[in-house]
Amino acid sequence: MLSMFILVVSSIAVLFLLFQLIKASRQGRFLQTLRDLLIILLAILMTAAIFYIGFRFFRTFI
Repeated sequence: MLSMFILVVSSIAVLFLLFQLIKASRQGRFLQTLRDLLIILLAILMTAAIFYIGFRFFRTFI
């Protein structure tokens, strides 16, 4: 159930970001918005990698 909630909220967030990107391209701020979105994506990937490494680390000792 928690996974479905995360999936729905993530989907809504991705759609919102895509609409913001389209709106920014009309205003001429496409590259700045794309850069911001890529930084956010990189931060999410780094967070996921840290949690994965921590999970694997603690799983070996338990």
